[in-house]
Amino acid sequence: MHQISHMNCQSSAKCGILEANHFSPVFQCQLPTIPSSNRVVVSRSQLSLPNIKRNNGVVCNKMLETSVSSEASIKAQVQKLVDLLHVCADEELLDESKAIHGYILKSDFSDNNLLLLLNHVSHAYSKCSEFGSCQVLFDKMLQKNVFSWTVMIVGSIENGFFYDGFKYFREMLEYGMLPDGFAYSAALRLCVALGSLELCKMVHAQIVVRGFTSNVIINTSLLNMYAKLGNVEASSLVFNSMSERNAVSWNTIISGLTANGLHLEAFNRFLEMKNKGFSPDVYTLVGVMKAVGSLGDIGKGKVVHSCVCELGMDSNVVVGTALIDMYAECGALCEAKTVFDSNFSNCGVNMPWNAMISGYTRCRCSQEALQLYVNMCKKNVRSDIYTYCSLFDAIAESKCSKFLMEVHAAVLKSEYDNISLSVQNAIADAYAKCGSLEGVRKIFDRMEQRDIVSWTTLVTAYSQGSQWEAAIAVFSQMREEGCAVNQYTLASTLVACASLCYLEYGRQLHGLQYKTGLQNESCIESALVDMYAKCGSITEAEKVFGCISDADAVSWTAMISGYAQHGSVFCALELFKKMEQLGIKPTAVTLLSILFACSHGGLVKEGFHFFWSMGKRYNLVPEMQHYACVVDLLGRVGLLIEAFEFIGKMPVEPDEMVWQSLLSACRIHRDSELGEIAAKKILSVCPQYSATYVLLSNTYMETGNFREGIDLRNVMKKQGVKKEPGFSWVTINGKAHKFYASDQEHPEKKSIYLMLEELRVDMKALGYKPDFRSVLTSGD
Repeated sequence: MHQISHMNCQSSAKCGILEANHFSPVFQCQLPTIPSSNRVVVSRSQLSLPNIKRNNGVVCNKMLETSVSSEASIKAQVQKLVDLLHVCADEELLDESKAIHGYILKSDFSDNNLLLLLNHVSHAYSKCSEFGSCQVLFDKMLQKNVFSWTVMIVGSIENGFFYDGFKYFREMLEYGMLPDGFAYSAALRLCVALGSLELCKMVHAQIVVRGFTSNVIINTSLLNMYAKLGNVEASSLVFNSMSERNAVSWNTIISGLTANGLHLEAFNRFLEMKNKGFSPDVYTLVGVMKAVGSLGDIGKGKVVHSCVCELGMDSNVVVGTALIDMYAECGALCEAKTVFDSNFSNCGVNMPWNAMISGYTRCRCSQEALQLYVNMCKKNVRSDIYTYCSLFDAIAESKCSKFLMEVHAAVLKSEYDNISLSVQNAIADAYAKCGSLEGVRKIFDRMEQRDIVSWTTLVTAYSQGSQWEAAIAVFSQMREEGCAVNQYTLASTLVACASLCYLEYGRQLHGLQYKTGLQNESCIESALVDMYAKCGSITEAEKVFGCISDADAVSWTAMISGYAQHGSVFCALELFKKMEQLGIKPTAVTLLSILFACSHGGLVKEGFHFFWSMGKRYNLVPEMQHYACVVDLLGRVGLLIEAFEFIGKMPVEPDEMVWQSLLSACRIHRDSELGEIAAKKILSVCPQYSATYVLLSNTYMETGNFREGIDLRNVMKKQGVKKEPGFSWVTINGKAHKFYASDQEHPEKKSIYLMLEELRVDMKALGYKPDFRSVLTSGD
């Protein structure tokens, strides 16, 4: 009779647990076996020792060569061959399958027995991925039955020849062969593989006409089919119409609802299943826990946990792993840790460990994740791809370079970097987050294969590491090698363009956004607004912002920041007001942009209003940049004492950025006394920071203290502090040309200096007078 495999369990991409959309029943029609009370069960060892000798496919079992004298012995011999072919299929033994096939062809079996045996040979070839031989055999068979066609349909699916499979199903009908329940189950699998809802409906119609609507196996296949093709409504209708249900049916509807994002409905079906008297099994529990985790509802999670305990399955590795993952998804790490400590702290299987490490990483408890990995190693629990992917995410979060190198060494020893691109990508991302651009580049260059994640990681690393030209160069290389871009690659490259003021290149990326169908990605839209604003084209920034259908806080912030940078203070404030009216909650960056606008507009009262409202109104904690911006706000209008007092009242220790804002204001307003205090504070932390010496020296000079200004420059030289030269650049034909003071390196320097001299003469003729107050007479 036909055998139907129950369920295939696959590991989660994150920590190796069962995923709801993977463990739904996949009905795989297996070979029929002859009903016989005398059926012989053949083991793998029995097959390889006396029964078949692997010598050019020659069958040398004397029992098979014995002459057949009775019907009973014929039946026994046929059964023996069927058993052998089953083992060949299970073990994927192609040579042995061919040997048995040869023996069958040489023997004188009746038509019925020959048909049965050739069906099993066909199945064995299919399982051995020898589908071509399977097709040849099928074409030469003089007789065929339902099972013959079913073998070909299933074989087509398993070997990836989906259109061939549907051709066999169609030919089966044209041949006048009426499918049975198992053939229809195979056809439904084929529809899923082809992704065709229309074909599914056609097969479903045949099932209704043929009277199979009461068949629980076919109905469950229909449930699975509609769910996998995203038609949850049809799946539910089939389920509701079923007169007979079993545990597999319930599991299928629960997993189907979960896979399609209907998590609450999946949980309710679980409760209904229990109320109907069906006992949940491993697959039921894993499916519903996946749904509850997605809901993030700890209350529902505890209901499921209670059911697990009632069934005595809390120590089951698969169920326990799903429990840990569910609680972590709900943000309930204490409950997850309790499950782990109670049942799996001494477990030698890595699935629960992976789930707990992944949970810590997901909840940003990176130190706990790293410590758990150390404990895992001490207990000699084997790490795998899922362990390393979660672990490197935790390392990236903690920015622990030393631990990164140690774990990387462990991966090299385990050779996981050679077999898993996902691990290599995770390692590269960890190096990027730890600030090691050299490390990212080495990992990238060693990759034998690269995907979009690999390229995006490198582009983003260079962009965030201020290596903007390198980021654009990598992006260009990526395009040349034919790799498709995604929203994150484009956004990171736009950041590089904004930082380099590469307006033309940015416009090309804007066009590429439309060509690749990414025009509605919010991260790209925000990056475009920022790029146009920083490149000086505030009009184009406004156009992009105006086309955003559902702008989020990041997009609003980008536009507000653009107005602030261009000195359009009141435009920035007005836009912020509109943002609030629409109910979009500002972020800390939004408030920083508003403070920046107030600072450049000299709006002290408004600036303080926004600063104090951060905590009271927006529930945001001011960061060091916000404090520095307030100091700059006060300093720009000459309120230096107030700025100094504000620093003294800060609830956190001010860093060099805050003092630098005060020092800059002191230079503008010529307050050398307060400037000295600010400079000493900065140099106590950053003694090699050249800008501090230069600012204080210029402050002395502007207050008439030339000797102190010169002395400070001399101190700067004696201590080996070198001032980073300022530079300007211009982009011509996609290439940036940098210019430093007294630059003698550029190949067109003569033409450049000639043009500068012409400009100087024109400026002088128009009455421009240079300000020499900060120019030192010597030692500069």
